[in-house]
Amino acid sequence: MQKWFATYFGFSRRELNGVCALALALLLLWGIPRLLSLRGEETAGNLSAQVAEIDRFLETAGNRELPAKRNEYGADVEHNMPVPEVIYFTFDPNGLPVVDWKRLGLSERQVRMIKNYEAKGGRFRKKEDLAKIYAINDADYARLEPYIEIKAAKPLPQDNLAARHVAAAGETGSEVRRVGPSTVSMKQSAALHIDLNDADSLELQYLPGIGPAFASRIVRFRDLLGGFHDVSQLMEVYGFDSVRFAGLEGQVYVDTTKVQRIALNTADYQRFRDHPFISHKLANAIVQYRKQHGQYRAISDLLRIAIMDEQIFRKIAPYLTLVDD
Repeated sequence: MQKWFATYFGFSRRELNGVCALALALLLLWGIPRLLSLRGEETAGNLSAQVAEIDRFLETAGNRELPAKRNEYGADVEHNMPVPEVIYFTFDPNGLPVVDWKRLGLSERQVRMIKNYEAKGGRFRKKEDLAKIYAINDADYARLEPYIEIKAAKPLPQDNLAARHVAAAGETGSEVRRVGPSTVSMKQSAALHIDLNDADSLELQYLPGIGPAFASRIVRFRDLLGGFHDVSQLMEVYGFDSVRFAGLEGQVYVDTTKVQRIALNTADYQRFRDHPFISHKLANAIVQYRKQHGQYRAISDLLRIAIMDEQIFRKIAPYLTLVDD
């Protein structure tokens, strides 16, 4: 049997090499089309993703609000579309309500940019300042300019501001420098005494070394904190340094009665979380400790929380109270 099988089914070395070569060729013929098919599916997937990305971009671009070309009657001549009736009236752009801006024909986006500018401490001091708003195009400014009437800024209290609106350049024996919106002499600057919890960004610019950017940062940080409890907190304002702080020494103070405090026994998680000194983990821990152990009897009870350390406690304690103010 063995001889019979070897006679009819045995392979010589040459025949065996031929069979192997044939098997390899068949394997390649079978595998290559499948590899190409998978490559094509991957390419098609990538192409589909790219097409979808392009579609999203075009959709976003189509939703962008472009300045419309309007005629003198307020009609959109570029798209041949009517717009709400524009009502013209004399106005001061400083603090103008949103509804009045819309009556003047401005869009939601334009009004939003104006209000953002004001929220950062910006003020329109002359008509041309309105044209500097990015969203206000030349056509809008041209039609609004005749109706702009900027009122004089309300004089600041003389006792706190050391007669800043006096013509300092006319004083004899006083060095004059520019420290804010108006020219103030060295003698007047030294006489300033400003409450950091009450001053607005315009008033802060009268302090030596404080321009619009720093004034805006101080106001924003103060609002996040709920008020300053110590003058030294100015050092936590972004970009503030010891040299700048030393230049303000004796010219600023804080009225701590104006600090907004968080009620430990009634505030919820979000109220704690909104404070810049309280992380989301600490806010959750404060609330959970109250649920498990009952109301806080003293602010110092916070030190019993595992993740509370003394440094954080000292920072947040002035902003906490046991009962609602």
